[in-house]
Amino acid sequence: MLTNNYFNLYNNKTEQHTIEDLICESIKIHGFETFYLPNDNVDARDLFYGEDPVKKFQSAFPIEMYLSNATEYGGDKEFFSKFGLEIKNTAQVIVTKRSFSQRVPQNTFTRPREGDLVFIPFMNGTGELFEITFTNQTKDFMMLGRAVPYFYELTLEKYKYSQEVIATGVDLIDQVVTDSGFTLHLNTGAGSGDYVMREIVFQSPDGTYANNNTSATVQGWIKATDIVSVSNISGEFILGQNIIGLTSGASYVYADFDPLDEVIMATEPPAIKEVYDNKLITTAADLILDTSETNSFGSL
Repeated sequence: MLTNNYFNLYNNKTEQHTIEDLICESIKIHGFETFYLPNDNVDARDLFYGEDPVKKFQSAFPIEMYLSNATEYGGDKEFFSKFGLEIKNTAQVIVTKRSFSQRVPQNTFTRPREGDLVFIPFMNGTGELFEITFTNQTKDFMMLGRAVPYFYELTLEKYKYSQEVIATGVDLIDQVVTDSGFTLHLNTGAGSGDYVMREIVFQSPDGTYANNNTSATVQGWIKATDIVSVSNISGEFILGQNIIGLTSGASYVYADFDPLDEVIMATEPPAIKEVYDNKLITTAADLILDTSETNSFGSL
């Protein structure tokens, strides 16, 4: 035996469990509550080309974490690049393996994964979403010979929403889609019922969701003007077909839609955060330039 057999420094299960208990307790005392959002569509990833499909975050698991750096954001912060101003605020948080195993189902998610999201409710007053860019599993360097880490250190970066499906059932999280997402305002015709906020609406030949060819998430419904606002759109809505609410059962004919026309909603939600002049510019330009397909270069 090369080492002293009277001292068992790297295989003492009792000491390992004691250290793990202390780490878990300290994070419960000094940490904060977050939500872990796994990407539910990870199995559809194209491993050959390295392409991601549309990410779907349809569940949120509460879990406690500890902020490693409590002074300020790290990373490159704000800088100008060839793409314009980029803001890369990063932070490091610690989550214990025990808590992650208890809070998050282990049939698929054996550790925090890069690309998953973390929602911190107290950030910026209303909460903010962060994306995991790196999971450090060797921060404790397998202390006392432990075969698995006591905790993970996650590097987080401010999340940039890009039409991913976010429907967790937690209003604070799902509000991100309403505030940041691309929303279409569809004009409807004859029909009945009332759509419900954040329910799934769809179109299908036989009126069943199982055979739908288009689906989306409701972000607003103004019955007085017959306008339903939708996001997380999969497929293409077809004129003349009914838009059916999966939860409410509401059903209205899809009448028309002008992608350049800005619809001013009478009540919340959704809130129009920006005003665009696409329709105004196009109407004014048509009086001056001919941009039809017969003369693609236009003429004065």
